[in-house]
Amino acid sequence: MVYYVKKGKVPEQRHTYDDRSHIFKEELFGLKAFDGKYSLLYHKYDPAEIEKTSVEYREKLSSVDLVEHRHIKTGMLGKLNNFYTGRQTLFYNDSTSTGIIDTDTSPDTYFRNALCDEVFYVQSGKGSIESPFGTLKFRKGDFIYIPRGTTYRAVMDERSFFFFTISSDHMDIPAHYMNKYGQIKEGMPYYTRDIEIPEFHESTESPGEYHIMVDYGSYYLNITRTYPVLDLEGYDGYLYPFTINIDKFAPIVGKLHMPPPVHTVFEADHFMIGAFLPRLFDFHERAIPIPYYHNNIDSDELIFYSSGNFMSRKGIGEKSITMHVHGIIHGPQPGVVENSLGATKTDEVAIMVESYKWLMPTEKAESVKDKNYMYSWKAGKD
Repeated sequence: MVYYVKKGKVPEQRHTYDDRSHIFKEELFGLKAFDGKYSLLYHKYDPAEIEKTSVEYREKLSSVDLVEHRHIKTGMLGKLNNFYTGRQTLFYNDSTSTGIIDTDTSPDTYFRNALCDEVFYVQSGKGSIESPFGTLKFRKGDFIYIPRGTTYRAVMDERSFFFFTISSDHMDIPAHYMNKYGQIKEGMPYYTRDIEIPEFHESTESPGEYHIMVDYGSYYLNITRTYPVLDLEGYDGYLYPFTINIDKFAPIVGKLHMPPPVHTVFEADHFMIGAFLPRLFDFHERAIPIPYYHNNIDSDELIFYSSGNFMSRKGIGEKSITMHVHGIIHGPQPGVVENSLGATKTDEVAIMVESYKWLMPTEKAESVKDKNYMYSWKAGKD
């Protein structure tokens, strides 16, 4: 849960009017029917208005049924110029997909994910997400959170590269970060005031022709409207898009190596998203500062490498993705432990998705993998 926000004009009480000559079109924008987080949106025009629709079927993803550790060189994939249809999925399961977007164009249409929450990590570039809630600016290092059902348009100010996680699971701030009053507690990696919300502005758009692409998983429903999409006169509530920038984070460190959950940014039922950020290393006089060997008994570990020196991995560069799968032990490559002794800090920036359900690689991921990565733990490699 994020904090309560009230913007623009709203009635004195919900489900009422203040002026009979100017009655708002009130919309409940809420999760889990009437039991989850929600906001009340007050439209100038009818939000349910539709003039016509069409269906556009999506190409089905093809997976590779081979379990192995992988290094995916996403920088080799190139640009696909659409923030909506240019999402290059690299790993997925029945509820979650991850991948990259590389684009420098701003679609004319609006987009709405009917099934999934969306989180985008901004590797490079800048722009904004325009929605009825206002203009949400983004820049390098931002996590952009967009709750399902949000209608928005992605505007690129320059070529931008994103790592995305999209899921039918509800993604949220970790429950253990919150006190019983809904505040983020002391000692957490980020705080409430680090969260940036859209800059609200009342709409000046007039009726015309507006297009919305609604994502239903296997197809897009294309909606044509006469009334503007960005027509709110005000809203209040707890559900809206927001950003958090990694520059605001305060990574947790300890006397001995801290496990990945202390770096959690978002959690969901079947996975978590974490951020490994520049920080001091462990301060025990004989500490081994890099991760120990790990057997992913019931999870898959995907890491997107953003910048810095990745001490525990050789041959990894910016925009690389590694996937360490359940059932096969992984850890520091030969010689890395010894070389790390005495290090006092790291400048790495890496984003992790720890999935508690098996993530399958797509053929696109397979096309840019390092074929030798699985064998980078061979004896004698040091």
